[in-house]
Amino acid sequence: MGRVLVQRLVWALAVWVCVAAITFAISYMIPADPARLMAGPQADPATVASIHKQLGLDEPVWKQFGMYLWHACSGDFGRSFISRQPVLPAILHRAPATAMLATGAMLVYIVIGGILGIVGAVKPGSWADKLGSAWAIAGFSVPTFWIGLLLLMVFAYIFPIFPLGGSGTIAHLVLPSLTLGIAGAAYYTRVLRQALSEELAKDYIRAARAKGLSERSVVLHHGLRNAALPLVTLLGLDFASLLGGAVLTESVFAWPGIGQQAVQAIYTLDIPMIMGTVLFAATAIIVINLLVDLSYYFLDPRIRHA
Repeated sequence: MGRVLVQRLVWALAVWVCVAAITFAISYMIPADPARLMAGPQADPATVASIHKQLGLDEPVWKQFGMYLWHACSGDFGRSFISRQPVLPAILHRAPATAMLATGAMLVYIVIGGILGIVGAVKPGSWADKLGSAWAIAGFSVPTFWIGLLLLMVFAYIFPIFPLGGSGTIAHLVLPSLTLGIAGAAYYTRVLRQALSEELAKDYIRAARAKGLSERSVVLHHGLRNAALPLVTLLGLDFASLLGGAVLTESVFAWPGIGQQAVQAIYTLDIPMIMGTVLFAATAIIVINLLVDLSYYFLDPRIRHA
């Protein structure tokens, strides 16, 4: 276990450094002068040069990257060009709102995708299975932002059941969660149906039925436990991705999360905020992926004994 943990940590650190390098390279190639953006269009060359020196932009590229990497490792993602506040605290301030939205979307994934996936595996070819297949195709095909606009028009404008946008109550969370969750639930429906169908065809399931166990016990306590293992990885990665900011959904619903802040940073070319958001999202994905990998050691006895 210790050797596996060390290997995973080394790979996680290597991936994180690669993401930081790619993010820095892309930001460096943006055809915009951060010093000019901060000083304003009317600033004289001396002021721009002074800001260049303060930001370290007059140093060689390799040295700039080294300073950026060193500061990032210590939790310093720089300062926003627009608000002048530290980037990481600004991201963490909005992280709870994004985490709440991600949790709501994951509940939609699990509830809708789980029910349709189980029904499709237990009763293949039934009308419920066909409904789940149609749901999966529709969920994959329809763009997320269009789903959000449609939900807003129907359930917030035509039938004003939920608020048009913003945050603060559970009602504000429903439509954004559904918008994010519909596509994910469609994918989980297909994955769970396939995995559970394969498990229900195995010998140990036939043995459990021969012992006289109820069909509910066979499906839920035997088949589903093994079929759900691949979903652990998907849930972890999807939750980490959502923590990075659901850009389109947060923009459509004016949800005050990391994604909306990232969109504003892109519009204003706030490069430190853009880089910090990307690095924060990458860190969340790497950490949660590491935890998911380690969880398999405890969830699957075959991996533990191997």
